[in-house]
Amino acid sequence: MIRTIDIQTALPLRQSVLWPDRPLSHARVPGDENALHLGVYDQGELVCVGSLFPDARGGMQLRKLATLPDKQGKGYGRALITAMLERIGPNTRFWCDARVSAIGFYETLGMTAIGDPFMKNGRPYRKMERPPISVEITQPD
Repeated sequence: MIRTIDIQTALPLRQSVLWPDRPLSHARVPGDENALHLGVYDQGELVCVGSLFPDARGGMQLRKLATLPDKQGKGYGRALITAMLERIGPNTRFWCDARVSAIGFYETLGMTAIGDPFMKNGRPYRKMERPPISVEITQPD
């Protein structure tokens, strides 16, 4: 089951997966209070979280996708992103900074790598995006 959660619910899982050697406060990022946080529950246990942040261009950025290590590869992240895409609709740009090792995963969700790879915290990343679907309306002759 996928539910909207608050940042206080998302933080412990986010921290334990992404920064296990850092304090809980390190898992908080600017904009968390205004982001949309979603969580995937399996038999009552929160197993995956991700957050949507509005950007300055009217799009939505996926940030801080985290799945418990023993639950990875079981479709929870895919289900969460699919729910996010359904929620924002096809006319909204959706993007993230993806670890290069995860590019294939994001491509299976219809996202495309854009720009050059870059380094963040000592790891290679690439910007991935699902552009908005534009519909051209033509007038009959």
